[in-house]
Amino acid sequence: MAIIQQNLVPATGDHLITLDTETNLEWLSLDATANLSYLEVLGGAGGYTSTYGFRYATGQEIGLLHQHAGITKYGLSQVVPFPQSNHVAMETLIELMGGIALNSSTSSGSVLVQTQGMMKFRGPGVPTPIMPMSVVQLWLFKNNPGSSYADSNPVGNAGKRAPEIASYLVRDRIMPVGSVSRGKSAKGAKTRGAKKKA
Repeated sequence: MAIIQQNLVPATGDHLITLDTETNLEWLSLDATANLSYLEVLGGAGGYTSTYGFRYATGQEIGLLHQHAGITKYGLSQVVPFPQSNHVAMETLIELMGGIALNSSTSSGSVLVQTQGMMKFRGPGVPTPIMPMSVVQLWLFKNNPGSSYADSNPVGNAGKRAPEIASYLVRDRIMPVGSVSRGKSAKGAKTRGAKKKA
């Protein structure tokens, strides 16, 4: 896996960055933007787009992140059952990027953990507050791993905020001159997301 966890603010242990070493893109934790609307994030809420240089990720960039993390199945139209490895890859990415607490419910005897993040607005300019938006979702069925899948769906408008909705924000990798890259690997790492499972 080419995905490792790092700090947004160096030496703080905040673990707010997930680095995809194959694309050299840094992804902001989904927890950071939960309950902020698309327009609020775009306008600088939290300083992520203004101070830290993040932007909304495109659907293609999110798809590559999923692919590099090992997520291979999208949508209910895929052949069922989905492979166990897809579930494990999704669980690992959720642990690294947060979002595991965004929405939890019980459905058909399975514990469902849903994480969802808005992606770049389709079209030029800034959307109006009532413009429809889409989210990319990871549906993780803890008691039925073979049913886990990823997809995208409408989520409401650009002015909507909800605790279960975050944003996929990304930036090019930032490496200070003369620094050595260090981070937690996806394999065997104790992550802040893992603490949320308790």
